[in-house]
This record gives sequence, structure tokens and C-alpha cells, in this order.
Amino acid sequence: MAQEEAQKKKTKEKEPDITFFHPGILEVPKDGSLPYLKGYRCKKCGQLDFMTEMCTSCWSQEFEIIPLSRRGKVYSFSDIYIGQQGLSTPYIFAYVDLPENIRVFAQLEGEVNTYRCDEEVELTLGHIRMNNDNLPIVSYKFKKIG
Repeated sequence: MAQEEAQKKKTKEKEPDITFFHPGILEVPKDGSLPYLKGYRCKKCGQLDFMTEMCTSCWSQEFEIIPLSRRGKVYSFSDIYIGQQGLSTPYIFAYVDLPENIRVFAQLEGEVNTYRCDEEVELTLGHIRMNNDNLPIVSYKFKKIG
């Protein structure tokens, strides 16, 4: 009996793969309010960045996390027909400009050949790909408004 327990301790169970992506840049409030991307405002110089560990202006590493706007405009996009493993094709990737003068890279929700540059989009949550356990990974995306 003791040998079986010792063997179980030696055999590490496989950790489940992630099902939520980007917890450091995406906040999904538990109170049910709308999700938002996190901006990092430098406490030393006030520079606002997205997804950073060091201020791009003064090299400080002290930040205040602030919610970024949920709406932006498509700067550029690409319809993808041959994609990476785990992503069902076709899909769309884009750079989205937020009002805070921040440009983010994101997947767009919707059909290919339906977006245009300067089109207004809104943050949403969605399935972005499958993980190693064949479960959907959820993260931020942008979608058409309306």
C-alpha cells in the first residue's frame, strides 16, 4: 500500500493546458461588467504603453494599470487563408488603433473580405484557437460595431 502511494507521488499528472490567454493584458471583471485591455501608465513619466515590462520613455518598471478604450479603428488587416496549426482558416488579423494612441495586434471576429481600414471596431471575447488538450482558448478580439 505504501509503495503504491509513493509511486503515485512520483508520477506527476499532466497539467491541463491553458484555456484563457493573455491574463496580463486582458481583464474580465468578475462582477459581469465588460472586459477591457490593460494599459500600463508609467508612474515616473506618465507614458502609456500596452503589454510592457519597462517604460519605453524612461526605463522605469513601476506602472499603474488602467483600462483602455473598448473601441478603436482598424489600421491595417490581413485575411488569412493558410494559417498556423490550431487556428481554423480563414481568419483575420489586424492592427487596431485605440484613442489612447496605442496600436494593438488582434484577431478580428467575422468573415474575411468584410473589413476595411478605418472601420470602427469594438473589443470582445472569443475563441482564438484550440489548446493542446483540444479545448478552445479564449482571449480578446475585435468585432464590427452594430
